[in-house]
Amino acid sequence: MADSVATELEVVVADTGLLLIELEKFRVAPTSRAASLRAEALGLGDRARRLHRSGTLDDQAAAPLVREGRAIVEELRRTLQDIRDAPAYRAAVDAHRAGDHAALATLLPGLLVGLEAVPTPPVLFHPVTWLRRNRPRPPADVAAEVARLRDTGLPAAGDATTWGSDAELPAVSLLEAPPAGDPIALRFEPAALPPAVFRLRETDEHLVHVPVLRAPFAAVLPSTLDPDELGEISVDHPRYRALLLDALRGVAVPVSGA
Repeated sequence: MADSVATELEVVVADTGLLLIELEKFRVAPTSRAASLRAEALGLGDRARRLHRSGTLDDQAAAPLVREGRAIVEELRRTLQDIRDAPAYRAAVDAHRAGDHAALATLLPGLLVGLEAVPTPPVLFHPVTWLRRNRPRPPADVAAEVARLRDTGLPAAGDATTWGSDAELPAVSLLEAPPAGDPIALRFEPAALPPAVFRLRETDEHLVHVPVLRAPFAAVLPSTLDPDELGEISVDHPRYRALLLDALRGVAVPVSGA
């Protein structure tokens, strides 16, 4: 098989896979064209792999797959654009921009798969970046970042393939427990959070759909770390914790339990 044909087929199969992931995070009717596109995209990949394993994926066999793949890619893109142009999605975007949490609580679970509103969320946590190149950052740097987040808020994130959010519906991700291998995390009390908090089913991930989460928090510094989570990371945790505690006090960040 010519290199150009092989490369194009690889690109087409990869594109269908990414677009399919993007599509599957949206709720669509089982009888819709969007639902049938999933079977077509998966079937294209399966046939390409079978031909490759059998050693029969030559130019003649690849050409129709490339043509079919191009058509599927274009239809997936049109379908995704139709979803984002639809009144329900645009209404959710407007509510997100306006901070209308009551509307978001109604709209988002109908748009995004696996997303459910949590009227009474638990205490939630957000990780803090404490490593650089797999080595602990200076405690003063970590404390300064935490102080910045206190002052400016936590920015939301969302991209085409992220479940529970989207580029125009970004969210801040929070967890039900602090990461077991991290020496610091941010703790949010339920009363401090906006009134619309969502959970991704079958995970402990909670999402707050705001451009920036501005809410009071306290730092959590666990007394022990899970060595399995640390892996090959080397840190004198008792000393590092003590330095973190001092640095956080120096920037007036409250520490839970301290």
